[in-house]
Amino acid sequence: MAFWIGLDDTDSRKAGCTTYVAAVAMRRLEALGARIVGYPRLIRLNPSCPYKTRGNAAIAFKVEGIELERAEELMRSVVEELSELDEGAETGIVFLEGEPDERLRSFYWRAVRELVSLDDGFKVAEEAEAKLIYYGSGRGIIGALAAIGADLSLGKTYELIAHRRREYWGTVRRIDPVSVLELDEATRPYTFDNIDPESGEIRIAPHTPCPVLFGIRGVDPEIFEKALKIIRVYEPIEFVTIFETNQATDVHYQRLGIRDLRDGVCAVVEGVVTMQPRANVGGHVFFKLGDGNGEIWCAAYEPTKSFRKLILQLIPGDEVVAYGAVKQKPQGLTLNLEKIYIRRLAEKIVERSPKCPECGKRMTSMGGSKGFKCRRCGAKLPEEYKEISRVPRAIKPGFYEVPPSARRHLARPLMLDELLRDNEHRQGASNLI
Repeated sequence: MAFWIGLDDTDSRKAGCTTYVAAVAMRRLEALGARIVGYPRLIRLNPSCPYKTRGNAAIAFKVEGIELERAEELMRSVVEELSELDEGAETGIVFLEGEPDERLRSFYWRAVRELVSLDDGFKVAEEAEAKLIYYGSGRGIIGALAAIGADLSLGKTYELIAHRRREYWGTVRRIDPVSVLELDEATRPYTFDNIDPESGEIRIAPHTPCPVLFGIRGVDPEIFEKALKIIRVYEPIEFVTIFETNQATDVHYQRLGIRDLRDGVCAVVEGVVTMQPRANVGGHVFFKLGDGNGEIWCAAYEPTKSFRKLILQLIPGDEVVAYGAVKQKPQGLTLNLEKIYIRRLAEKIVERSPKCPECGKRMTSMGGSKGFKCRRCGAKLPEEYKEISRVPRAIKPGFYEVPPSARRHLARPLMLDELLRDNEHRQGASNLI
């Protein structure tokens, strides 16, 4: 009988990578005669989870052709060899015979959109009759269970990950940046987030001393053959693995009203700008959004770069849909913006004091509704003589997003929305996203 293996929390903030541990385990299982059924899964969970190390990813893969007990022994051996247990990793390994049921599907959605307790993880594992191997508190079983139960029916993408040989871990990655630009030009939009067009930064290579050399994200696994022929690296690759993922699918968002928001959720919030956006000394931009039942702070932080300039152009009265992660901050609950849809722009009206009808000098207000007075000649005019002009807005309704360097794994780039629409127009439905 085929069975699923889930794996999570093998790395630390210093080193390690769950994709690497899983890739080694799958190859050793195959050496024993096992078969990996389909693509292994790389599943991103709630990006607001306080216990995550970096990308909050878990792995699951389906195995057949080997006895469960033998697979358990091998997984335990691989984890104890490669997991960062000495650095605090609380690795969890889950084994599930047969297919995941609705309980695990539901658990996946909770793990992607909420903060799930470890007790809930153990309870669901018991109900699903899953077998567990865990270290420390076993917090990794949450991600391992969720990865097995992952529901990719609302969309999926793929990632090709090239891992480094151990002797190169911690050294500078030798990737030709020009070849990454060539790869992007030749394969976009079927691959995405290869570079940050705003900064020119290469996005396929991590900056940590982990075993990953590079990762190419795409909407069709067949595009990776072309990508690998273009990219140039100057160090040996240990192996390459293609994962199916929930990355770039927006599945972490929940459409919520402001009064239903809470710390740790990722939300889509509709409302009206109620306070003029302003930048603080750190370069972060803040404004308030209201929906008639409450208000919440929205923030575009400094790493979002030019996205902040867009946010600064909003004015009170603009109707928007904000996407982001809700965090408890000193100023109160705050939605950290990942993208925004401007539904309707308010009129921008500028009021000025009138010119003096006697001498032509700009008059000054006498305060409140008292009208205006000319300082040069003393002439006066009532309040209704003020000049009112409508200023054209520099921004337009539509979607706007943070640059790739500030984008979280689960957030869908707008270019993929365009690809989906194009495919639906040409084919009636998309089988790529």
